[in-house]
Amino acid sequence: MSERDAETALKRLGLSTYEARVFMTLVHLGSGTAREVAAEADVPRSQVYATADDLEERGVISGPRPTPPVFHPVSVSEAEARPPRRFVRS
Repeated sequence: MSERDAETALKRLGLSTYEARVFMTLVHLGSGTAREVAAEADVPRSQVYATADDLEERGVISGPRPTPPVFHPVSVSEAEARPPRRFVRS
C-alpha cells in the first residue's frame, strides 16, 4: 500500500490529513519528537503537538511526555482493533 493510499484509508476512518500523516510517520519512525515528526510528515511542528494530543485521545499513540515530548504509535493491529467510533470526532 502506498503512503497516499494509507493516508486516504486513515482519512476514511475519520482522521484529518495531519492526523493521518503524523500517525503514519510515527509508525514509520517507531517514535519521534515533534521536530522529527514535522520534518518527516510535512506537518508544521506547531501542529504536531495538537495533532498528537488528538491521536492520543483517540488511543492510537501513547507514551510518557518527557521534555521534549517523544510520541509513540500503538501497533497497527492494536489501532485496527479499535472501534471505528474512536476515530470519529465527537
